[in-house]
Amino acid sequence: MTVIELRKAPLVNDIPGQLRQMADAIEAGEHGDVTTALFLLPVAGDWPEVFGWGDVDGENHPIIQFQFALAKFSHNQMRR
Repeated sequence: MTVIELRKAPLVNDIPGQLRQMADAIEAGEHGDVTTALFLLPVAGDWPEVFGWGDVDGENHPIIQFQFALAKFSHNQMRR
């Protein structure tokens, strides 16, 4: 898993602008062959909303993608 920090315009608090910028970068191939994506939207006082696109081993389910991302993140943290 790679965490990409978005520093270019639009401003960081311009969420729609940042998402458009990320989509442009993916379409331009800047992040390699992107086959799956996960988006978490915080919800005050509740669980975050999870959106997932693409597939993991033929399954298109956001929870599978979230668990995959969590496992990769945890693995990378343990290696530090």
